[in-house]
Amino acid sequence: MKSAELPADEDKRLAELRGLDILDTDAEKDFDDIVHLVAQICETPISNISFVDADRQWFKAAVGLEDRETPRDVAFCAHTILGNELFVVEDATTDERFHDNPLVTDNPGIRFYAGMPITTASGARIGALCAIDRTPRILTEEQIAALGVLSRHVSTLLELRRAHAQILEQNRRLQELSDLKSRLMAILAHDLRSPMANIVSFISLLQNNAVTADEQQELLDELASMLKSTEYLLSNVIGWSSRELGEAPFLIHDIPLESLVREILEPLEKDIAAKSNALAVEIEAGEIVRSDRNVLIFIIWNLLTNANKFTRGGRITVSVQKDSEVTRIRVRDTGVGIPPDRISTLFDWGSRKQAAGTDGERGAGLAMLFCHDFARKIGGQIDVKSGLGHGTAVTLSLPNTPVAPSASERNQVTTERQAATEPYGHNGAAVADQA
Repeated sequence: MKSAELPADEDKRLAELRGLDILDTDAEKDFDDIVHLVAQICETPISNISFVDADRQWFKAAVGLEDRETPRDVAFCAHTILGNELFVVEDATTDERFHDNPLVTDNPGIRFYAGMPITTASGARIGALCAIDRTPRILTEEQIAALGVLSRHVSTLLELRRAHAQILEQNRRLQELSDLKSRLMAILAHDLRSPMANIVSFISLLQNNAVTADEQQELLDELASMLKSTEYLLSNVIGWSSRELGEAPFLIHDIPLESLVREILEPLEKDIAAKSNALAVEIEAGEIVRSDRNVLIFIIWNLLTNANKFTRGGRITVSVQKDSEVTRIRVRDTGVGIPPDRISTLFDWGSRKQAAGTDGERGAGLAMLFCHDFARKIGGQIDVKSGLGHGTAVTLSLPNTPVAPSASERNQVTTERQAATEPYGHNGAAVADQA
C-alpha cells in the first residue's frame, strides 16, 4: 500500500477546510441528494462526499457506507486531492498503490474508484466527490462529465453555506451592537446624569461663594470623592463594553481578593453609611482568587449595591470560602429578603420584575441577570438564598482552575439576553434590584 503524499499547499488547504465549518456537521439534504444522484448516474453501489482532514477523511454524505470517516493514510481521496482532474482506479487489486489497502482487502471491498476533486473558490482541494464499486469498471464520458458538474455543485453549496453562516453572524452582531448601544445610552442617561448634575451643582456653589470656608473644604472633599467614583464607573463601563464587543479578552490571573473588595467598596461606602448599614469584610489579607479582574468588579459591585438597596439599618458582609476546587465569594445582608416565588425566577429573562429598595430606589430588574450572565462567562455560577425579613445571601462560585471562554461560548450566553435594553447600573451592570 502506498499512502498519498501531502499536497504542497497542505496548511492553506486545511485552513480553508476548517474555515468552512463543515467537518462533523449533521446530514444535509442538498449533499445527500448529490451522492444519491452520483450513484444513479454512475451506476455504483457506493458514492460519497469526502473531506480530507489532517489525519482522516470524513464523509459529509454517503450511499452504501456505514462509517463516517476512515484514516487518511488509507483514503483514496487523499490521492484525488493531489490533482485537479478525475482520479480513477479501475481495478484496485492490480494497482500497487492499493492492492493491499484495508479498504480493498476488507470492508467495503473497493475495486473501482473515481474521485473528482472538490475545490474552494481560492482553488484549495479539500475533498472529493466519489463513485465506488466492488467490481472493476470504466466510466463513460457522460458519467465523467456529470461527476465534474456535480463536484462543482458541491463547491457552490459550500460557498453558499459559508455565505449564509456569515450573514447570520453579521445579523447577530448587528443585533448585539444595537443592544449594546441601547445599554450604553442607558448608562449615560441614568448612571452618569446624577453624579454629573451634583458635580455641576457643587462647582456652582463654590463659584458663587455660597458656602463658608469650612463648608467649602467639605464640598471639595465630596467633589473629589464623586469624581473618583464617576471615573471608576466609566473605566469599568469601558472594560465591560469592550468585552461585550469581543475586543477585549477575558484575562485570567491571580487576584488578591481582600484588596479588590476594599477597592470596590471605597466609592460605595458613603451610600452604605447613608442607609445606616454596617459593613464587614471577612476575607483574610493575601487570599487569592484566579479569575478576570474586571468581571469580578462587575459582579461584586452589583451584589454590594443590591444588598445596600434592600437593607436599611442592617449589616452587609462579604466573605470567602475556599476548597480544593472552588472559591465561593458570598455577599450577605440583613435586609428585606426576596419572596420565595421570586428566587426561582431571578435568572429567568422572561420573569424579570422591578422592585423598589428600602428608600424607594428603582431598578430595571437586570442586576442579578447580568451578574449571572458574567459569572457563567468565566466558568462560575451564582446561587441565592433568602427569606422575607431575614435577608439575602448571594454566592459567586468560581473554579480554582478557570479557562478563559471562547468567542462561541461568550456569544451563546449573550444571545440569551440580547432583547434586554433596560438601564444598567454601576460598572455597566443593571441598576441594583433583587426582584
